Amino acid sequence: MSSIEKQKNGRYRARYRDPNGRTRSVTFDRLEDARRFLADMGGGLVHGQFIDPAQARTRFEYWAEAWWRSTNGLRPSTRRGYRGNLDRHVLPYFRGRSVGSIDYAAVELFLSDCRQKGLGAKTLRECLSVLSLILKFAVRARALSENPAAGHDVVVRRKKPREGEGVLSMEEVHQLIAHVPDRYKPAVWLLVFAGLRPSELCGLRVRDVDFVRHEVSVRRTLMPVHRYGDEPYRGRVEGPPKTDAGDRTIPIPQWLCKDLARMVAARGTVGRDAYLFQTRYGNPLNRDHFREAVVRPALRAAGLPDAVRTYDLRHSHASLLIDLGANPLAVAQRMGHSDASITLRVYGHLFKGTQARLSEQLDALREATANSQKMADILNIENRRDLTQAGHA
Repeated sequence: MSSIEKQKNGRYRARYRDPNGRTRSVTFDRLEDARRFLADMGGGLVHGQFIDPAQARTRFEYWAEAWWRSTNGLRPSTRRGYRGNLDRHVLPYFRGRSVGSIDYAAVELFLSDCRQKGLGAKTLRECLSVLSLILKFAVRARALSENPAAGHDVVVRRKKPREGEGVLSMEEVHQLIAHVPDRYKPAVWLLVFAGLRPSELCGLRVRDVDFVRHEVSVRRTLMPVHRYGDEPYRGRVEGPPKTDAGDRTIPIPQWLCKDLARMVAARGTVGRDAYLFQTRYGNPLNRDHFREAVVRPALRAAGLPDAVRTYDLRHSHASLLIDLGANPLAVAQRMGHSDASITLRVYGHLFKGTQARLSEQLDALREATANSQKMADILNIENRRDLTQAGHA
């Protein structure tokens, strides 16, 4: 039930019951405003879209921190990214504002302000994602009727790997390997031959290599996570692959499997749960340190661009597969992509050479078939001529 009561000071108090049966009230200067409020509130209650005015008046930072506490189940690396964008960009802009005052236009102005500050499209999209998650949290708590951060377009143009721009040819891979310390050569070869993400390489354990079938199984990742917010320092954090498709088994060459076996044997007694790749001090590989201490110096020594990332060896793997004529589905399975469309979106331009070769092969088939047909026609003519001559004789 709802009612309007005129107070001694001339203002109007609108009373109503929320979905939990609690009596709430809001005061207005005009009777018309009080009636309109109760009409809107009644419609919201009937259609299950009740908005608590007290919640809507709560400041944005309250909802930001409440949402943040609800993300404990996410990967530490994901939370670190969220926290960074929240503290650097989202909170400074919306701090002090009531969550109910944030509408579509306010979000557009926020995006415009970020662009003026020079934020790239990828960071801008990440900030919008954090803002949207916070406001979605507020919607479910009945502080908002809808998420004003939904429906905004931030286009991120993915830079596609191209030959000469981080993608190494097999000749360049050999040049790189020649300058990699012997203890890390199998790791670099595995990146090239299996297309692993660097975090997947670091997460491999001895048991993940089948030395009989010559296969390596990706089951987990190991990532460095630096301090963020008020979270404690975690160092390297183990977790599942990036996607379900990332949990995969990849065949590798027999000689590489033997190299891995010799590497493990050289360490002496090693349990199956030990990390496959370790530093000289017996610690598991750190993705970032491996790049700076192993890959980059080898690139420089080989005369290759040191801007090539460890992750680019994964791109090189895909490029080499495509050059060999592999189809998108096979590439997607080896790369751990959840869908072949992802492979085509990232590497589709590299398939152009494959398409040209297919056209040449089709034309060669046409020509061979045509020649065979011509030969058959000639033989038929000769046979008919022989029969005719035999008849006359």
